[in-house]
Amino acid sequence: AIGALPTRLADLARGDLASLRAFLSGRRTRGTSLAAQLDARHDTEKQDTLLTWAARHGQAEAVRLLLEAGASVGATTGTGRAALFIACQEGH
Repeated sequence: AIGALPTRLADLARGDLASLRAFLSGRRTRGTSLAAQLDARHDTEKQDTLLTWAARHGQAEAVRLLLEAGASVGATTGTGRAALFIACQEGH
């Protein structure tokens, strides 16, 4: 799990990218691979990844940062929805 996850998700939903940038800049010091952390499903209602959460909330800059860092464009929520589908469904 990613440290301070509830705060990071709330920050992403608001478009505050400071904690995401800090997480991504410190990625080389973590034991778990970055890809595994980026694509992990989290304890949200829909079991979102960071990418699907950012897409759900219309945070295009966060989506860009996550994809550039190696998040899988094909990663899905626990209900099988990918970020692109979610963004379209939410009107983003």
